[in-house]
This record gives sequence, structure tokens and C-alpha cells, in this order.
Amino acid sequence: MRPQSVVMFERLFLSSIALSVASFAFGYADFSQQVQRDPAFQQLGLGSGFVIGLAVAGYALYLLLWYLIAHKAANWAKWLLILFLVISLVSLPRALIGPWDLPTLAALAIYALQVAAVTFLFKPDARTWLGGNGSAGPANFD
Repeated sequence: MRPQSVVMFERLFLSSIALSVASFAFGYADFSQQVQRDPAFQQLGLGSGFVIGLAVAGYALYLLLWYLIAHKAANWAKWLLILFLVISLVSLPRALIGPWDLPTLAALAIYALQVAAVTFLFKPDARTWLGGNGSAGPANFD
């Protein structure tokens, strides 16, 4: 059985991925047009298929990290996820400047869900479980 903190991580993190997929789907047409107008992408011959492939690869990586953390207790995957989160938060100040449109609000909600999810991985029951030190007590597990 998994600790309650890991279950909460799982719920919040999967919610962030679902919101990210929805945001990508709604903003795909605009982003695809930007890619098609970009001379650098034109020179490389990359188009909308590249955008979809990149998104699928990103989601696959995040789902793999979720699985390794939430179901296989891989502590190294936790730290890799945290590294990716910190790198992605570099763009946060730019998002706070605006414009305050739906994609920006969705991005902020995704960041908030991911940060909240990761904080659950530092609770004592999750740390014990991820550290492979046995159970943290039956009251902490689902």
C-alpha cells in the first residue's frame, strides 16, 4: 500500500497533466501557426507534426516519472521531476507579466498543481516510502 502523501501527489500531478493536455489541445492551432511562420522551423522543415511529436514525448516522459514515483518508489525520479519543474519555473516571471489570458491562467494553474504535488513528496510518509526504508505506519497508507 502506498502512503497517503504519494496518493495525493498522484492525484495532483495527474490533474496537472490533464490540464496541460487540455490547454495544449485548445492552443494547438495558434501554436502550430506560429511554428509554421517561424523561419528557423521552416529551414529545418519542421511543422505541426513536430509540435505534436514533441508534446507527446513530453507527456510520455512526465507519465513515466509519475509511474516511477507513485508506483515504483523511485527516489531518483522524484529528483528528476523536481529538476524539470525548477527549469520550467524559469518562465514563470514572464507569464506573470501577462497578458492575463486563458493560456496564461492555465499555465499558472498547471505550475500550482505541480508544485503542490511535489510538496507531498517531502512529507514524512512519502520520504520513508521513497527512501525504501519500509512503511511509515499503517495510518499513513491507503
